[in-house]
Amino acid sequence: MNIYDTYFMLEAVREIPLEHTFFKERYFPTDTALDIFGTSKVLVDYKEDTQGIAPFVLPRIGAIPVGRDGFSTYELEPPNISISIPLTIDQLNNRGFGESLLSTKTPAERAQYFLMNDLANLSARISRTEEILSVQTMIDNGCVMRHRTDREDVYEDIEVKFYDGPNNPALFTPSSTWTHSTYSNGTWTKGSFYNDICSMIKMLTRKGRPATEILVAADVGDFLMSDGWILAMLDNRRVEMGHIKPELLTEYVRELGVFNFDGRLLPIIVNDGSYQKNGVDTPYIPNGTVIVTAPNVGKGLYGAVTQMEADGNYHTYAARRVPMHYFSQRPPVKETQLTSRPLLVPRRANPWTVAKNVI
Repeated sequence: MNIYDTYFMLEAVREIPLEHTFFKERYFPTDTALDIFGTSKVLVDYKEDTQGIAPFVLPRIGAIPVGRDGFSTYELEPPNISISIPLTIDQLNNRGFGESLLSTKTPAERAQYFLMNDLANLSARISRTEEILSVQTMIDNGCVMRHRTDREDVYEDIEVKFYDGPNNPALFTPSSTWTHSTYSNGTWTKGSFYNDICSMIKMLTRKGRPATEILVAADVGDFLMSDGWILAMLDNRRVEMGHIKPELLTEYVRELGVFNFDGRLLPIIVNDGSYQKNGVDTPYIPNGTVIVTAPNVGKGLYGAVTQMEADGNYHTYAARRVPMHYFSQRPPVKETQLTSRPLLVPRRANPWTVAKNVI
C-alpha cells in the first residue's frame, strides 16, 4: 500500500477531526451531501422574500391566486487555499516530538508519522483561515480574498459581496460613539448602546430574519459588563431583565449572559480569540464590532480541487481538504500539500446586522 497515494491520503484527511471553530460551525455549517461540489464553481440559490400577505375574500368569489416566490441562482468561484510543509532527511534522522530518547524508529517509519501530523497541522491552519473568512463575511457581507503569488509583492484580490449596489444594507451606523448609562436623582438614563442594539434587532425582524444573539468584540463585552444600568437591572429581582451566566463556548468564545432589549432576551457572546498574522496577534472580531444574528444563517460550500500529480496528469477531487505528496531527489526532500476551496455564503440576503467602531 502506497501511503503517499492521493486517495489513501484523502481518506486519512477525512479521519482527522477538523479543528473546532466557532463561527464556521455555528453560522456556516457544511452539508457534505449538498455543499461539496465536483466542479471548480459552486451554485448559490437565493429565494426572494416578498413578505406578502393573504387577502380577505368573499366566500362566493373563491380563492385569489398569488404568484410563486421566485429565486435567483449565482455561480461563484471559491478562493484557493493551498499550503505545504517540507520533510528533509535531517528531520527524519532526528528524534521526533514526543518520541522516546531510546526510540528505535527508522527514518521510513518516522516518515509515516510525519505524514499524519503534517496533514493535521495543515488542516488546522486551513480551519483558522476559514474562521477568519467566516467573520469577514459577516462583518462586510462579503469578503476580499488576497491570493498570493511566488513573489511577496505581487498578489491578486478577488472580491465577493452578497448585496447589490455600493452600500452594504446589513451595516448599521450608530447614532454616536456608545456611552454608558447615567444615574441621577434616583433615575437611570440608558446609554446610547441600548437604542442602537434595539434598532439593530429591528433591522432583522422587520424583514422576517431571526435575531437571537449578539456577537461582540472583547472590548465591547467589557464595556457592556461595566455599564451601571445593566448591572442594576440584573440585580433587580422584581423584573426579568436578564441574567448573568458566564459560560465558555470554545477556548476563545464565551457567553456573558442573557439581556433584555426592548422585550427580546438575547445572549451576549464575546469573542476574545486571536490568530497570528505576520507574527502579530490579530483578533478574529475587530475591536468595537457588534453583530446581531442567529445560528445557521449561512452555509459553507466547497469547490473541487484540480492538481497535477506524479503521473503527469491532472486529477480533480471533490472534498473539503485535498492532499498531495511530491518529492525531489536533488535535493532529497518530500513535501506534503493540502488544498481547500471554501466559500461561505448566507442562506438569505442580509441575515445579520453589523455595527463597527461603536466604542
